[in-house]
Amino acid sequence: MEQYLSTDLWKQTVEDHSIWLGEPPENSVRTIALSELHEEAACREYISWFQEYIDAPDMKVAASMLAKRIGYLWTAPLVTAMTYHHQHVTFQLENTFLYHPALSANEGGTRFPLLAVKGLRTEALTEDRVVWREKVLEEMFAVQLTPLLKTLAATAPLSMSILWENIMVRIGPLFTPDVDGVEQEREHIQADFSYLTQVASGQVFGVKKNPLTRFTDCKDNVPVAKSERITCCFYYQMSGEYCRKCPKIDNENKSQLK
Repeated sequence: MEQYLSTDLWKQTVEDHSIWLGEPPENSVRTIALSELHEEAACREYISWFQEYIDAPDMKVAASMLAKRIGYLWTAPLVTAMTYHHQHVTFQLENTFLYHPALSANEGGTRFPLLAVKGLRTEALTEDRVVWREKVLEEMFAVQLTPLLKTLAATAPLSMSILWENIMVRIGPLFTPDVDGVEQEREHIQADFSYLTQVASGQVFGVKKNPLTRFTDCKDNVPVAKSERITCCFYYQMSGEYCRKCPKIDNENKSQLK
């Protein structure tokens, strides 16, 4: 069952997303378990600290940046494991930590958090993929991620639509068609994306309706992630420049962005 965790596939996923396996480094500037972010008081205290640490103008911007970071550090690798490696990897929230390494020990120099995980559990695809996939995604979203996003939304305060699109921009690129891929692989990759964004009920996400549907387009009768955002993540308030996907700028100015 845990053999996957020693494979090159998982090791590469860990490396791609800068995941630290084990307890967070002791010399970290700040550490917080994801389970704590389900609690509004703890979440508010952390976001307030995070806002100051990254020099965000307010808690709304800090919360939006954190949601995008969580999408990259947490959601994307779990979706990768599910779709590409056929593995259900569980990050137990009490054993999953956001940590801020000491800047002197951080080669990238980022003030944004990294992820440390211990006590990983895995379950390979052993049953009908449709049933298995629903179970994987319901745990990932309805049980774990959605309550955290709701706490962020209440704490900032911030629209849930912005937070969901922040997650979507991190997982959408995982499903970019690979023309060189094996046909069977392409089929289940597309099926996973269709389910995730079109077919899955709101129950899978712990909300009334699928929150990702509005962030997709249909191309040749196949759902694809939108090339431009619907909502603004407020990145421009952090950096002084707009991102390519920002809905606040016109196409002429967008073409000049790097």
